[in-house]
Amino acid sequence: MMKTRSPLAGSLIATLLITGAAGFAMAEDISATTKTAPQVQPMPPAVTIPDAAKTAPISTTAPKAKEKPKNPDVETGGSLTETRRKEQDQLFTDLRKASTPEKSHAIASRLRQNFVRTGSDSLDLMLRWAETALNQSREAEAQDYIAEVMAQRPDNATVWQLRARLHLRRNELAPALRDIRQAMILEPRNFDVLINYATLLRETGNRKGALRLYHQALSVYPMMKEAQDEMLKLTEADSDTAL
Repeated sequence: MMKTRSPLAGSLIATLLITGAAGFAMAEDISATTKTAPQVQPMPPAVTIPDAAKTAPISTTAPKAKEKPKNPDVETGGSLTETRRKEQDQLFTDLRKASTPEKSHAIASRLRQNFVRTGSDSLDLMLRWAETALNQSREAEAQDYIAEVMAQRPDNATVWQLRARLHLRRNELAPALRDIRQAMILEPRNFDVLINYATLLRETGNRKGALRLYHQALSVYPMMKEAQDEMLKLTEADSDTAL
């Protein structure tokens, strides 16, 4: 029996943002050649082995393996390196200081690309496939991609955000809240995560928590229009209630 999506989950889903090649081997035919009888070679002279060589111990130590070059963009487990962290910090600084909506939008787009990066091209692609599958209501396919990325990069905030969206499509509000909260812990400056978390809190009646998160999102991305609009709605509603 198909689940009926609740109006609450429907509205939450609408607001959530996220914002190999095979090689072929060729075989070559080898023509048979006529075999000739082997010629008898004279026996080589005996070789005298020095006593030192006879008693020399045989080394059982394996040769030292060469270290594999490290990916400059990612450390073990997908954590940001110092270089990438500094680059991200600079983008956030530029975002706060952006003087026009156009400039801030361009910087935010670069940060969104940065959020998705896992240090693996194949995993990055899976995140995009998961998002596309969710947008096209192919939930089982999205779940497979999300599970694969989650197993290898559990410290990536985007995959937790995508799984929160998947839970919402299945009317699973509590798991969705847990996942979006984890995404915020992993990347507290991810403004899309902050907005999504605020929306969930607002829709479940936690208006103060939502207001705090909208304010936090604006402290990171001051020209984020969605955060501005939602914060204005909440403050106006609170004012009307006070009257």
